[in-house]
Amino acid sequence: MEFTLPQTVRLDSKKIKRIREEKGLTQLYVATVVGVTIDTISRWENKRYPSVKRENALKLAQTLEVDVEDILEEGEEERADNMENGEVEGPVETTGHVDASQKEEQKGRKNLFIVGIMALLFCAGLFAGYFFFRPSNLPLDISAARYLPERCAIGSQFPVLVSVSITPQARRTILLKEDIPRTLKVLKTVPRFTSLGKGLLKWLYQGETSKLKFVYIAKIPSSVKEGKRLRFKGMVTIKTSQTVNVNVGGNNCIIVAPFHWADRNGDNRIDDEEILDAYQLLSGVKGMTAILKEVENLWAAGRYIWDKRTKRFVPQKNATKQEATIAS
Repeated sequence: MEFTLPQTVRLDSKKIKRIREEKGLTQLYVATVVGVTIDTISRWENKRYPSVKRENALKLAQTLEVDVEDILEEGEEERADNMENGEVEGPVETTGHVDASQKEEQKGRKNLFIVGIMALLFCAGLFAGYFFFRPSNLPLDISAARYLPERCAIGSQFPVLVSVSITPQARRTILLKEDIPRTLKVLKTVPRFTSLGKGLLKWLYQGETSKLKFVYIAKIPSSVKEGKRLRFKGMVTIKTSQTVNVNVGGNNCIIVAPFHWADRNGDNRIDDEEILDAYQLLSGVKGMTAILKEVENLWAAGRYIWDKRTKRFVPQKNATKQEATIAS
């Protein structure tokens, strides 16, 4: 039964964490799609925020692909229902003698009840038939989010992922445009780009649109100064009865700094969580073996340094943190 959410709701932290882990989603992915920080997702899962805004609860449920009721604390649905409908009286039992007129009255009520049920079933059938035979008229739910590393070194390469989801699921044609810094060099795209110009990358895609991944590998040239912020902007366009444009959310800025793209906290090492996030990000994307192998080598070594001269990340098994900063 549908109910109206209040302005703030209480999340069930254990349910959120369990559903996320069962679906194989990382906190980074969930945070990116919902539009919050990883720390916020961690606080939700550890019950450090007693209540959250209704909008964030709805976005979180959509990201986890569950109904919002499934992630609320017990009692939230009842509280919302009481606010919407008030109390409901229970059935009233009668005892004693029932004369003929009363029997006729009860029979009439019973027949009326049956007619009412049949009318409801008929209306439900019409409603279902409408949605089954006219899917093109359904409202579209379109979401698009970009994963972009926080930092990357001059002369090195990094991946960018744009996830697109359009429901209800159907075969559609969409246009994805990514405005990227003109100084960047695009080395690879999956799927292959339709058009690549100076500062503009385009995909024209036709097929199922439930969950799509568009990935490109970019390289920061030596001409870019360290500390510079490079900004990205994207848009998804789909045409139904009218043209619909949706901006790509998520990260939109990367800082030029002497760190590997998978090193999210910039401590010159790839820890267990960071390598899992890297593999989760590029899972199922063809042609990513080389870039993931580099992440694996740096993770296995424990630490790394950035060699400005060769423009390479060098594994340093026994390097101290002070030594790891020499090359920067």
